[in-house]
Amino acid sequence: MFAGLATGAALLLIFIIWIAITEWLGSDAHYSVASLGIELWIIAASSYAVGVTVNTLEVTPRDVMALVPAMELDEKSLAREAATISEQSSAIHIWTLCWVLTAIVLTWLFSQMTTDDGPLVNELLSPSIAGWPYFRNLIYAFTLSQLTWIDITLSRRLGKLLEDHGKINLLDRSALQQLAKRARRSVLVWIPLVINSSFPNLIVALAVLIFPAVGIRRRYIEEKSLQLEKVRARIADRSSAVVDGVSTSESSNLPELVAWEQRLQQVKVWPYQITVYSRVFLYAGIGLASWVGAALVESFIGTFFG
Repeated sequence: MFAGLATGAALLLIFIIWIAITEWLGSDAHYSVASLGIELWIIAASSYAVGVTVNTLEVTPRDVMALVPAMELDEKSLAREAATISEQSSAIHIWTLCWVLTAIVLTWLFSQMTTDDGPLVNELLSPSIAGWPYFRNLIYAFTLSQLTWIDITLSRRLGKLLEDHGKINLLDRSALQQLAKRARRSVLVWIPLVINSSFPNLIVALAVLIFPAVGIRRRYIEEKSLQLEKVRARIADRSSAVVDGVSTSESSNLPELVAWEQRLQQVKVWPYQITVYSRVFLYAGIGLASWVGAALVESFIGTFFG
């Protein structure tokens, strides 16, 4: 939280100083209410991304330790895994550099475009605020790329850890409650970014939601298939004995085996409820609906009053 607030305060101060310097140098710098709101939103989004990144790095080791009941590892071994799970590789710098360069190039391309019917775009990319669009987009791309990379990387590492060392209990998934809590938290922290930039951030939100569960789900599927294969083989043996008229103590438990087979068929293989996923689409839908609604209203006003 502190890191995000400090970043926001620093960016806002830089923005104010930047405007003051351009005015002092005689530049005709003017911001409308709409463009000022967009600038403040970009600053807020960058600060939010920094705060979420720091928080994710801090809480992920605790999430790992909270999964002790769901792991085959002892607590000491799991503590070693938790201590190293947040380490970052040099690949993150390559990712960030590519993202930042892309943002700068796109900003330059847009600044060269003439949009007669887009005064707000022209204003946001106005050369009168020399260099600010480049700096602003660089910071936004940097913070968002860091959050995207780190969140996805930690989600994959957590999923790999569960796949390699997770306990499999088809009838009781209570030990994985912490994984479900982390999934819900991931959804909640990405909601503001999903609503304001729905499609790309929705993909990232789904990735950090699904990656921790993929490996353990695969093991659940394998265990479920193995158990069904065993019980069906036993059912086939008992059924043959009954058909042949051979009544044994083993054939008397045939109804129990059939009931167990039905119970296995009903076992879910996802480690947490599907409502977690539907929540992502719900909030993304709110953002998309607001965009569509605003476009329809603008079109109606333009048609009616134009």
